[in-house]
Amino acid sequence: MFEILLFAGAGLLIVGLICAFDGSRDVFHPLIFISPMMFFLYFWMPYKLHSSGGLDQFFDQKQLVLVQTLNVLGILAFVSACLGVGVRLNRGARRRTLRLSPMANRRLLIGGAVAGSIGLACWCVTIINVGGFVNAFSASYAGGWDDSGYVRDGSLLMLVGVLLAISALSAGAPRTPSLLLMGFCGLPWLSQALLTARRGPTFAIVTILLMGWYVNREKRPPLLAVGLFGLCLGWIVLFLVTNRSSIYLGSSFDIKSDVGNIVGKPDTGNEFIYGTGTVLSADRRGHYFWMRRYLAQILVRPIPSAIWPTKYEDFGVPEILHNAGTGEGFGDALGWVGAVGSAPGIIADLFVEVWWFAIPLMALLGWSYGTIWKLSTLQAGAWSSQYVIISALSIYLVMQTMEAVIFRTLLLSIPSWWTWKWAMRAPVALPNIAGEESRKLVLNDRRVEHA
Repeated sequence: MFEILLFAGAGLLIVGLICAFDGSRDVFHPLIFISPMMFFLYFWMPYKLHSSGGLDQFFDQKQLVLVQTLNVLGILAFVSACLGVGVRLNRGARRRTLRLSPMANRRLLIGGAVAGSIGLACWCVTIINVGGFVNAFSASYAGGWDDSGYVRDGSLLMLVGVLLAISALSAGAPRTPSLLLMGFCGLPWLSQALLTARRGPTFAIVTILLMGWYVNREKRPPLLAVGLFGLCLGWIVLFLVTNRSSIYLGSSFDIKSDVGNIVGKPDTGNEFIYGTGTVLSADRRGHYFWMRRYLAQILVRPIPSAIWPTKYEDFGVPEILHNAGTGEGFGDALGWVGAVGSAPGIIADLFVEVWWFAIPLMALLGWSYGTIWKLSTLQAGAWSSQYVIISALSIYLVMQTMEAVIFRTLLLSIPSWWTWKWAMRAPVALPNIAGEESRKLVLNDRRVEHA
């Protein structure tokens, strides 16, 4: 039965991907890149583990069937809701390449420079605190540090600088200042991502660079090219995880090119094994958070720990400090303990939060991705950047937890949205939309209106 459920989940993802591309003809539809990640986590990884007998030492068949049933229902909800938004857009509704006025582009670059400078300043502080660049990256999985979460998380604003710079460039901004801003913000981020062998930051910067250029344009890259690029990016992500202990300044770089072993390695840090244990532990103990962890990310996390040192305990979620609250009760419920720093994947994380209501929440996530994709396709500007942001963070969503996504999304989305709103108040050279004969341009504080 477990094998049947594995192939059922894989089939749903393949059908969803085909339907998404067949209907939209857009290689940037969310199911084009989210389906392969879910395929890896919910089919390929457990299939390899099951084939080698690696799951038998952790779970019995009944437990595996229970968890995989949850996974299949979660996949079905996400794919159905994402497709349910609609993928077929009539030709007259499709937006052509966006062209902004010089003033609008200048405002995008200014906003990107401000956000990127703040992010770079935060990054520099963390590097200085540990004794400089060499000290920061002379040990595996290291990097800079600061006691303030605002400083640590503030480096994310470098991604806003990169995104706004490449968005302005694709909308007609001058090449030199756009490329300088991209390098100014992107190179520090990329160096940190690679030298600490972090898959999330690497995936994020690559996604922003690729999608940021195309998302405001009519043209899309060929499906074959995107597919090959996706395979290469997936290999790079697995390569970084496989060789994490060997990638740092001063290392002998004794690296392995075979990344397959990490997929089928049966240990307590494996995403599928840990995620399955998370579901079973919560189910056996009957313990769920009922949105408290997620609310803590919005209401409590922004308050500095120096002001409120016991904020998570007082809010009722002290568990959030250990694997985001997903690793509780393993010893009593399963007889083994999940590895520190592990993540269970999105479906298991939602189950810990809201029990089987995780299924409708998966549908809500699928609907959200589909809706924002549609808005980015039909409208220019701000919605396009929002879609690039949630696409760049999709690896955190699928492979880790909502806690890894919520705060990052807010930190990236808000300054990007504000900058676009400011830029669109400038005179705008409108996108050419087939089927529309006229447009009216409103200057100063008014928005662009459709005639």
